[in-house]
Amino acid sequence: MKLNIQMFALNSIEDRALSEHEGSGIFAKKANGKYSLLLPVTGTGENGATPAQLEKIAIGNKQATSVEGRQDNPQKTLPFYAHRDNINVLESLKGKVVDLLRVLPDMTAFKYSGKISYKLNNTDVGSLEQGEMTITPETSDEYVENCFDLLEDTVVFTSAINSTEHLETTGDNATKTIALTTNPSDATINATSDTQGVATVAYTASTNSITISAVAKGSAIIKIVASKEGYASFTRTILVVVQ
Repeated sequence: MKLNIQMFALNSIEDRALSEHEGSGIFAKKANGKYSLLLPVTGTGENGATPAQLEKIAIGNKQATSVEGRQDNPQKTLPFYAHRDNINVLESLKGKVVDLLRVLPDMTAFKYSGKISYKLNNTDVGSLEQGEMTITPETSDEYVENCFDLLEDTVVFTSAINSTEHLETTGDNATKTIALTTNPSDATINATSDTQGVATVAYTASTNSITISAVAKGSAIIKIVASKEGYASFTRTILVVVQ
């Protein structure tokens, strides 16, 4: 198995597909004991402690001053793009303690457990919406010299998938076909609609594509899950607005 140990980022304005950049990644422990991609992030957080103010009193001087010290269990802040799929993951983990692995490009890693929370940042109109995932460590970092056997690769979508599609109840715009590519390429695709009275979705294996069809005015969420044995699955969603 060839592991894609890169730092993943989502482009929330254009295709929102996962782009792969050499770097580090944050992985979470799954029920099978392996670690797989927790969330596409644009940074992996500081390893170590955050500055804290400690009092310093000089001999012969009653006035106390402050210097930077270090805290043992700081919060680690990781930036991410505020896409529906990312927020869904964070909502499922919010307030929970998760076993985490910070993986470096040479397969060394740091293992720790932390409680997950997040917030959305204030961004300029037209800019990429971003947020911050905060991990409050419950344990100290444990160095892992070789983490390769701890990792389970994640299926990723490598084709453009818009976060929103607009359809009409009749005419040429009543359907939308979206070609899908994944890494690995032989992943199994499952697509569902949460409101079939508004829009339905069908997967065609021969063309590896989904076709969304409008039924009635309203909105629906299309969920596309890519999976493969031996890999962690990955989910993308599309908001379909039928006008």
